[in-house]
Amino acid sequence: MTISTEKVRGGLPPFLKGPPPPHSLFRRLCSGPSLILISIGLSLLLLVVVCVIGSQNSKLQEELRALRETFSNLTVSTEAKVKALSVQGGNVGRKMKSLESQLEKQQQDLSEDHSSLLLHVKQFVSDLRSLSCQMAVLQGNGSERTCCPVNWVDFEGKCYWFSRSGKPWPEAEKYCQLEDAHLVVVGSWEEQKFIQHHMGPVNTWMGLTDQNGPWKWVDGTDYESGFKNWRPEQPDDWYGHGLGGGEDCAHFTDDGRWNDDVCQRPYRTLAASVLLLYCSQHMDSIACSKMTAPLQL
Repeated sequence: MTISTEKVRGGLPPFLKGPPPPHSLFRRLCSGPSLILISIGLSLLLLVVVCVIGSQNSKLQEELRALRETFSNLTVSTEAKVKALSVQGGNVGRKMKSLESQLEKQQQDLSEDHSSLLLHVKQFVSDLRSLSCQMAVLQGNGSERTCCPVNWVDFEGKCYWFSRSGKPWPEAEKYCQLEDAHLVVVGSWEEQKFIQHHMGPVNTWMGLTDQNGPWKWVDGTDYESGFKNWRPEQPDDWYGHGLGGGEDCAHFTDDGRWNDDVCQRPYRTLAASVLLLYCSQHMDSIACSKMTAPLQL
């Protein structure tokens, strides 16, 4: 720009002069007061931004704390419910086991009662048959014997007599022989249960001995292939009783199972027979039994 041009512009009004040169505006902004104001403004703006961010952060921290507390409470509540369910499950399991045990016991008791009832019914029928037979004998001439004598018990065609006093095994067998019988020979589990029912919890001789070697029944029934009901580890032929010798005679124990013992002990007698009497001896008493012909009622 020439000097003449400056002079011409210098005489013009301000609004016709145009914007000042750029370097003049920058110089004003960077002058001392303007720079201070700009710095203060920026600082205030930054402070506002920091306050806003701090406020938002505080709210976020509170929300996070609330979420943590909620999660912790939920965890505790869930654990408590799980423990409660576990306890309830354990109680249910114990109750189930208790109910199963009670049911098994009731079934066992029912089975035992049923067996006992059947035995009583059979015995009632047997007693009725025996009574009818005795009446027939009294009404007839007594030439035929088709029923058990008085005080004898009928079971499946055999007559049994149970003593109430004890004798050694040899004397008990002789006593039965005097009645045309011998000590009882057990041939089946049904007969075993019948004998147990009538003899009670008393030691009782039976017609089984090994005095002459191997075990033999007094009526010649094969021992090896026949019915047996020994106690565990019996017979043992024990010599420690101090009575001399071993144990050569078999008897029913108080629970019905068999044991070998010294033949001189005074046990009861049980006799049974098949129309020829045969005896079977118990500890402390004697019982004999006979087989009878079938009687139609």
